[in-house]
Order: sequence, then structure tokens, then C-alpha cells
Amino acid sequence: MKSKPVLDADIIAQLAATLAPVELSPADRSALHDRIMQRIGAGPPAGTSTMRAAEMRWIDVGPGVEVKVLRVDHERRDQTVLIRMQPGAVVVGHRHTQDEECLILEGEVLIGEHRLLQGDMHVAKPGAVHPPIRAPDGALLLIRSEMPPPNFKIA
Repeated sequence: MKSKPVLDADIIAQLAATLAPVELSPADRSALHDRIMQRIGAGPPAGTSTMRAAEMRWIDVGPGVEVKVLRVDHERRDQTVLIRMQPGAVVVGHRHTQDEECLILEGEVLIGEHRLLQGDMHVAKPGAVHPPIRAPDGALLLIRSEMPPPNFKIA
């Protein structure tokens, strides 16, 4: 025997009309999406992985410089990171033992006197040493590079 609803449809409609929708933060939305997808069994395609924005955190690494690690390959000893530089921030000069690829996503940077603008790609070859990187007005960089040595200070 089917039970009778406690509230009739008109009362439910009136209650629903008085409730304001709640907007989720991007992190909460991503976490909720992940939980739903886990329950229905949908994951990334075979041979791939997904790093969710809600799981990656900005790390303060020096005055005006933050890093978000996107991917680390311990076997190859390389990584992909975002570097966010506030106006006037400086990343120290350093030597490379592997190729480093740097894409300027926002703003501009100066490597010594060499100017890079949004959309520019810069590659440093193994053995290259470059002067400090400055962001006069702030910048966001996507970098694929070697993993830094222990105790390396980026800024």
C-alpha cells in the first residue's frame, strides 16, 4: 500500500518558492561533482589522471611569490607549476639541469633586461643560468621544469 505524502504539492511549492538558491564556491562545486561522479562510477579515461583545482593549494614561497604545484613526476624529477607574482616580486636567478618551459599567462616579466609578455613562451636549456625574474606589475606563469633541489629558495 502506497503511503500518503505528509505535505501536499501546494504546500511544497509554497515552501520551495520561499527558499533562495545557494551558490557554491568553485572548490565546493568541484568536490560535490567529484562525489557524484564517484557514486556513478565515472572517472578519468584509462591512462589519464585529473588534478582538481579544489585539491591544489597556493603555497607562499617568498615575498610576493606563490606556487601551485599541478603535477610532479618523481621518476623524471620534473614538475609543472603555476607561479603567481605580485607587482614588484622577484624570483631568484638559478641554473637549470633540465629544459624549463615558461609560458606567461598574465602580465609581464623581465629576465634581466629580456622582456616577456602575456602569451610569450620562454625555454631555458640544461646548463643555462638566468638572472632574477622580475614582475613589475605582477604576473602568472605556467612552468614545466626540473624539481628544485632541497632547501632551494625561489624568492
